Amino acid sequence: MQIKLFDKIVGDGQPVFVIAEVGLNHNGSMEIAKQLIDAAKAAGCDAVKFQKRHVPSLAVRSFLDAPDLRFPAFGSTYREVRQAVEFSTSQLMELRDYSRSKAIPFFVTPFELNSAKEIDALEPEVIKSASHNLTFIPLLEVLAQKRKPLIVSTGMSTIEELDMAVSVIRKYDCPFALLHCVSAYPTPFSLVQLRMIDLLRERYGVPVGYSGHEEFSAKSLPTLAAVARGACIVERHITLDNNMPGFDHKISLNPADLKEVVLQIRAIESMMGDGKKHLLPEELVKREQQRVSIATARAIRAGEIISSEMISFRGPGTGFATYEINNVVGKKAVVDISEDVLIEKAMLS
Repeated sequence: MQIKLFDKIVGDGQPVFVIAEVGLNHNGSMEIAKQLIDAAKAAGCDAVKFQKRHVPSLAVRSFLDAPDLRFPAFGSTYREVRQAVEFSTSQLMELRDYSRSKAIPFFVTPFELNSAKEIDALEPEVIKSASHNLTFIPLLEVLAQKRKPLIVSTGMSTIEELDMAVSVIRKYDCPFALLHCVSAYPTPFSLVQLRMIDLLRERYGVPVGYSGHEEFSAKSLPTLAAVARGACIVERHITLDNNMPGFDHKISLNPADLKEVVLQIRAIESMMGDGKKHLLPEELVKREQQRVSIATARAIRAGEIISSEMISFRGPGTGFATYEINNVVGKKAVVDISEDVLIEKAMLS
């Protein structure tokens, strides 16, 4: 189960693909957005992601114009708050070009049909679908018809809804991966549900990753556990400062934590091995020191036939292994053998 994301093969046997989700944490500032791209590159992330919304298309007027006092610096209605942190297509093109100059892939999540059309100007190589759009079938169809690799978050959905979404994507022969995601902000440990990674992989036969919304104080334990569980893609929100006003800063990784998480992910990868049992060269010293061999229980004279009463089991593990007892018992000693020594092949006929 693999997919190509930009220039990398992602999936079984491949390194985890780490996405730095800027989302709205630029707070409407191009300067902050570029600093976050720099942070993603410095941390060793594989791609950086932004979001695109046509605000008037998000909801009905009464909802958009309802009071929203969460972030007074951005405005006093939902419309004003959303518009304050929304980039135009031309701004996203500038950020795409900036990302290219820093040699880190760039992509976006379009949140409605207008934005799904507008992102064509960005010449997308990969597209992301947000959890809350899993049942937005017209949008899924537009995205799938582009036949660009599609990364689909699966939060806030039932398995029946997920089956439906997957069938829509497959109808257009669009390559895709799924991200296990819990749309609770922040996500407490008790709700992380990492076994969903197994279910998604087995049910749909596609690469599966993890999109984490745990609070930054959780030190990304769920993210790292997801990697150990087999997630081949990791998406985490990033911020310059967890105390900034805005939507997702509290569930985001600051630059120092982001770098540490990427290092920890790479460390976990190095621990995974190939799933085969090997006798490692590094184990041989301990193996010889601590394993048990066949030794003499008493002195044995040359010509004697060795019986089970004549042997004992002692370390080190450099002689006959205990499972080789039939190569010792019943054999004739060709030399005198002292008591309490390991029996060697040259001592026997």
